[in-house]
Amino acid sequence: MTTTSKALRRAPALAAAVLALHGASSVATAQAPATVLVERAATAMGGAAALRSLNNVTFEFNAANFGLGQEETPASPARATFQFGRIINDYRGGRRLTTTESRAVTGAVQRQRGVVTPTVGSSEINGVQTATGAAAVANVAADMRAQPERLIVAALDNPAQLTMVAPKRIRGEMMDGVRMGSGADARTIWFDRLTHLPVAVERVTDDPILGDRRTTTLYTRWEDAGGVKLSREVDVDVNGRLQSHQVVTSASVNSTLAESDFAIPDSIMSRAQPQPPTPPVITVTLAEIGPNVWRAEGGSHHSLVIRQGDGLVVVEAPQSTARSKAVLDTLRARFAGVPVKTLVPTHHHWDHSGGIREYLAQGVPVVVHSRNVEFVRGIGAAPKTVVPDALSRGGRMPTVSAAGNATSIGTGDTRVMLLDLPTVHAEGVLAAYVPSLRILFVSDVLTPGPTLAPAGSREIAAMVRARGIVVDRVVGGHGGIAAWADVERAGRIRD
Repeated sequence: MTTTSKALRRAPALAAAVLALHGASSVATAQAPATVLVERAATAMGGAAALRSLNNVTFEFNAANFGLGQEETPASPARATFQFGRIINDYRGGRRLTTTESRAVTGAVQRQRGVVTPTVGSSEINGVQTATGAAAVANVAADMRAQPERLIVAALDNPAQLTMVAPKRIRGEMMDGVRMGSGADARTIWFDRLTHLPVAVERVTDDPILGDRRTTTLYTRWEDAGGVKLSREVDVDVNGRLQSHQVVTSASVNSTLAESDFAIPDSIMSRAQPQPPTPPVITVTLAEIGPNVWRAEGGSHHSLVIRQGDGLVVVEAPQSTARSKAVLDTLRARFAGVPVKTLVPTHHHWDHSGGIREYLAQGVPVVVHSRNVEFVRGIGAAPKTVVPDALSRGGRMPTVSAAGNATSIGTGDTRVMLLDLPTVHAEGVLAAYVPSLRILFVSDVLTPGPTLAPAGSREIAAMVRARGIVVDRVVGGHGGIAAWADVERAGRIRD
């Protein structure tokens, strides 16, 4: 038998051995304990010593940030704001310096420079400098801790906080996962089986629209920067939808930092809150608009409340569950034994629909624009395990019905008409009209204040003319109340 023949006869056995070895390697990787996966990742990123010696990281980037919850319709693609800039994460000093320029969908350019220290921060937007809120300072600190180069070091230092999770397919490939921490701060780090590098970091939090909000930050294009590998492409995904796409164009580590770059003026320091505040108490007040009609005010978003005999109609459930609870508690105190019988959201944007779930959980039926019926039903059906409520515990879902063309709720002096408001702001927007008081309640299309936006004023005036209704005042879901003559005057101004 020739040498070639012997080699051919051995080939199947050799191939089987190679396949068996590969299979054993895959199983070993999949079953590796959490600490081994973290140690392998540290080695792949340049070594634990190099990661621990990182004083700072500077990177320049281009990014597209997608405004989830501000789409044209609930099913439309999110609108993008394009941004480029530079960020310095000073890990040694617990500071961050951000310099960016962004262009929104409106075309408006915003130039921003922000400095955040462990206790205070300042932000300069288009030359106007303000103090950064304490909550925002805390968020920056948390984000710095969540960077892969810091997260891996924290995992190395806290092995008792690590637990293995079942492998998961990410972007078509099986990845091994390690859960770090517990409760609301827990994160799962996913590792590539071939390179051992972190491929994703996942966190689940409570969300008023999504229920369980699964935020996945994905890392690719790892390249060396001064002895440490850093990801050059970072994508953030929220429940399967892309929230941001960032490409790092340059990165460096352990640079010499100028202290003057992190200086915060004394005027800002004196106004800054030194510690993150406790969650503020939400105060809601009822401002009477006319007989049996009030505006539930407090903060930046407002609702309209109409008493119709033995029940209440609420127009708008903005912001959050906490906000809705505050409104409902205020109404129960003011109108004992008079329940809310109907909720009417004006449109689907998340800052105006974030409180819907609480009304649904309390059994309040919802009437909404026909375009947004499935969106609202989806809010009620969303899994909610982080902060369970009555619906997630098996409670009955109240009805969600579509408002027709000029749907009326109630009769007589407290009748409310729901009117389709065509606007470039979004599709599926409702305005609420109370004929007896000649008031029109609108959100976002126009914000009554010292000046009125001409475009929104024209849209409202056109709808009023088309409907043949008479309006004396426009009541805002934001801002104040505008006289109709002022709205007409603003609508005649050409942008």
